[in-house]
Amino acid sequence: MLSRRIKTFIFVSVAVIAVDHLTKWIIKSTMQLNQTIRIIGDLFTITFILNSGIAFGLFDDNPSPHKTLFLIIISIIALGIILYIFLSLPKTVKLSGLAMGFIFGGAIGNLIDRIIRGRVLDFLDFDFPDITVRFLKIHMTRWPTFNAADSCVLVGIVMLLIIIISHGGKTEEQGA
Repeated sequence: MLSRRIKTFIFVSVAVIAVDHLTKWIIKSTMQLNQTIRIIGDLFTITFILNSGIAFGLFDDNPSPHKTLFLIIISIIALGIILYIFLSLPKTVKLSGLAMGFIFGGAIGNLIDRIIRGRVLDFLDFDFPDITVRFLKIHMTRWPTFNAADSCVLVGIVMLLIIIISHGGKTEEQGA
């Protein structure tokens, strides 16, 4: 019989994949590539793009014919690491199934895109005050466009960090 933690992990992973691909299907069905719809002026827009790179559009402009295969392999390795971490966490760590389900589901959602399209469909586009880091030659005027899967990975990571920090190595029996 599966534990509650594992059931939560599976349920959340499947829900994240479903929501991610439903939102991507809606965007693909209703918008043209590179089309932008203003939701709150320039602060928040829906912009349909295909990202062949990794998080935050890194390596999107790399033309290597092996990039997609490489990123698929890296994604599969990352999924294995996520599963290993989840299964290695003490079973008494509260909400680990929820946090790790967000991370795993988000990673699977983007992996499916990469396998099917060779690129990941992104659409959430936020503006923020310009950021310049001169010594790294970075100047950003907008946050990189992202999707529901990316959001879930971030939420899961933040939850996991909070869980780990608040857990402090104690089990429930020790007063966590």
